[in-house]
Amino acid sequence: MIITNVDNNDLESIFSLQECVFKEEPLLTGLDYFNQVTSLDDLKACFEKYDFLKAVDDDGSISGLICAKENNHTVSIMAVMVKKERRNKGIGRKLVFAVEHLYSGIRCEIQTPDTMPKNIAFYESMGYSVCKKENNTKREQIITFEKLREIH
Repeated sequence: MIITNVDNNDLESIFSLQECVFKEEPLLTGLDYFNQVTSLDDLKACFEKYDFLKAVDDDGSISGLICAKENNHTVSIMAVMVKKERRNKGIGRKLVFAVEHLYSGIRCEIQTPDTMPKNIAFYESMGYSVCKKENNTKREQIITFEKLREIH
């Protein structure tokens, strides 16, 4: 498996992966990124604004995705998605580390609903700590995690 940049030719596969993740994890739709990307055209618009990396398996299929953007010396990880059958194999961890490396030396943050304990445990296991809790427009509590990165 390798982590590499997403290009325009990947967008349909990425959107398909995202649709599968939504069906498996409907609570994720409370997060800003997932509210923005409800069609392939939405994804194309986000592709212009955000950095996307993909995890590619040995057979060439995309098994995971991460989306991030930098603003005011903070990188916001907008989404981490891994195919259900490929979870718990370190793919999400490798994607997050790749973004941390790409944005070395600045603060990273990521959000998850408080109703997703696996996500919370995952981010905490990677050294992220809770910095904020707030309700979204659907009255769901969203937890923001942060990690301060040292320059390497």
